[in-house]
Amino acid sequence: MRVLPRGLRARSAAGFAVLALVLSLVLSLSTYQLARWYLLDQRQSLAVKQAVLHAQVLGGELSGLADGTEKEVLAALEQTRGRAVLQVHDTWYSAVVDLDQSRVPPALVDSTRAGTAQSQRIVVNQVPYIVIGIPVPEADAVYFEFVTATEYERTLRTLAYVLMAVASITTALGALSGWVLSRRVLRPLDTVAVSARAMSEGDLQQRLEVGDDPDLRPVAESFNSMAQSLEQRIAREQRFTADVSHELRTPLTAMSSAVALAQRSGNGERTAFAIDVIAGQVDHLRQLTLELLELARIDAGREDVRHELVDVSAIVERQAALHEVSPALVGPVAIPVVHEVNPLRFERVVANLLENAARYGGGATLIECRRAGSTLRLVVQDAGPGIPAHERQSVFGRFHRGTSTAGADHPKGTGLGLSLVEEYVRLDGGAVWIEDSASGGARFVVEIPGRS
Repeated sequence: MRVLPRGLRARSAAGFAVLALVLSLVLSLSTYQLARWYLLDQRQSLAVKQAVLHAQVLGGELSGLADGTEKEVLAALEQTRGRAVLQVHDTWYSAVVDLDQSRVPPALVDSTRAGTAQSQRIVVNQVPYIVIGIPVPEADAVYFEFVTATEYERTLRTLAYVLMAVASITTALGALSGWVLSRRVLRPLDTVAVSARAMSEGDLQQRLEVGDDPDLRPVAESFNSMAQSLEQRIAREQRFTADVSHELRTPLTAMSSAVALAQRSGNGERTAFAIDVIAGQVDHLRQLTLELLELARIDAGREDVRHELVDVSAIVERQAALHEVSPALVGPVAIPVVHEVNPLRFERVVANLLENAARYGGGATLIECRRAGSTLRLVVQDAGPGIPAHERQSVFGRFHRGTSTAGADHPKGTGLGLSLVEEYVRLDGGAVWIEDSASGGARFVVEIPGRS
């Protein structure tokens, strides 16, 4: 399976490197082939001229010998000072033992005897040679000379190494150029990412600067249009939520009073049951309205931002008692745990976590409150079925209800309790997440850093 580099910059650098490599290979192969042809042509041309000269000298010597002896023919052959082989009539003579008639290709012998000078490349004992065949008609002979091509091969080998090194350097420079250029090209995307991250954190006033670049202007204009539409839509939703929640408070108050009055009146069993059902639903609706108003205040930025040093362990113990959690389940506190928080918000965080544990986890099995360095750490653990990993982030969403169901003794929640926990912790600069407890239940962890 092919693995592609991650990131636009990495892919751009890889693309530049591949392009540089391809161009380098094409240029290197073309250069090598042209140089090979040129050097071979020059070497063969020089070798043929030298062999022709030697053949002419040898022809002059042999023509004066008439029917010379073998010794005289060899002496004349050695005067050429080359690695040569001579065929006179049907007799072969060689100046070098290793380079005799057996090394001459038969096809070269036939073509040379036909009266045409020929050349051919061969390898003898791993040494490259160019064999040149020259007819010597005045002596009824054929002259063959072996010219070594070692220097030619060494030159080509050196050229190949140089071209490979140049291709490698060019590829590296191409990758570096791609990395540097992509950084400049992708810099506007970094600005978009920063603005989008700021918007996701709640700053809906972020806008991109529309410059003169005709390629980037549509992106900036589209982003700004999207940001403005998103800001307007969220503002409308916040106003709607706040207005609805505010308008519901008055009729809910009247309904609560009427239900309380009906409960105090003497009624039959069926009527009393119906009134109790209505009372429960009115109470649920009242709690939902209060939590919606609280979220509307947070979204509008009107939440209390004051912080003070408080004994958070006392808040935890008080809420544990209110939710009927055994003191034995509250982690031991040797000294008061003092931390700078908004006391009202922190109390709501503890209350909502304990209420969630009671409703969905069979009650809290462990509560810890301690400081780790300058960070406050609160842990609420339950013995419920736990929360699947894929739901651990979404359970903090508004009106989200996971796969767990409330116990028979507890009414259905509003779906906003954990959302408020996350918002309260975020306002204090902290974070909240979910882990698995040792017993298999859910383990809610809250960390709030110290304020310097």
